[in-house]
Amino acid sequence: MQCSSLSVFALHPLYLRVEAISANIPEDIKQEIREARVQLDKKDVDYEACMATKLSIAKKIFAREKETILNSKSFQEFFSENQEWLKPYAAFCFLRNFFETSERSQWGRFSEFSKEKLEKLLSKESLHYEVVSFYYYIQFHLHLQLSEAAEYARKKGVVLKGDLPIGVDRNSVDTWVYPNLFRMNTSTGAPPDYFDKNGQNWGFPTYNWEEMSKDNYGWWRARLTQMGKYFTAYRIDHILGFFRIWELPEHAMTGLCGKFRPSIPISQEELESEGLWDFNRLTHPYIGQDLLQSGF
Repeated sequence: MQCSSLSVFALHPLYLRVEAISANIPEDIKQEIREARVQLDKKDVDYEACMATKLSIAKKIFAREKETILNSKSFQEFFSENQEWLKPYAAFCFLRNFFETSERSQWGRFSEFSKEKLEKLLSKESLHYEVVSFYYYIQFHLHLQLSEAAEYARKKGVVLKGDLPIGVDRNSVDTWVYPNLFRMNTSTGAPPDYFDKNGQNWGFPTYNWEEMSKDNYGWWRARLTQMGKYFTAYRIDHILGFFRIWELPEHAMTGLCGKFRPSIPISQEELESEGLWDFNRLTHPYIGQDLLQSGF
């Protein structure tokens, strides 16, 4: 689950251990796995080639055992517990590959999410069911493998810490399904500072906290619950963003023309009522040129 991930709920297929997804892998596929390991196990990782190879091998195994796995009790339980995010994720993956872009404005009638359209696309009677069910299959095995690793770590007294990025990719499953939870005409970043005079523009839409509050932050609670299946602790990236964020207009290229959101102005009268009165000392450098010269 990463900052530019396709989904905040799904696990990345790059981490799949293909030789562990079945106990009945035929010898020719085992040999393909061994050859791929020799070819790809280098100092510099070719992530695209690694991903393509793993998915290609997984599809061959899936073709052999799809009926057995998809009808198994363990898969049915996994699907039932995760279908709220799993079904849109599988549909998104299919549509991204079908239209050859994750920019959903190019998806025609699927550009706007609809549960009715989703159910038709994912129906077992659909021509595309085998393709979308492959994405279920991959997530199922990723879940099993990470759960096994997490349990092993716990037994050995090792705590796994997951990463919780503040941003969500603009072209992700989450913004497709829940566009109302994000301010899609904005971008997240950082103001100009010592490190970058132009500030930073990270490209992620900011959160619509007012809308999120209407269901008691259900999306966030679901996200944390999902991470809690595997991790004992979290690293919250840019935790300050939960309280105020540097918000930019969508068209901005740099971080210059932003503002903090939320930002509530404080009047001079409010400050004085709290006992603050020497505004010159609070708003101007206290250590001036005279002090520096006399001291040094």
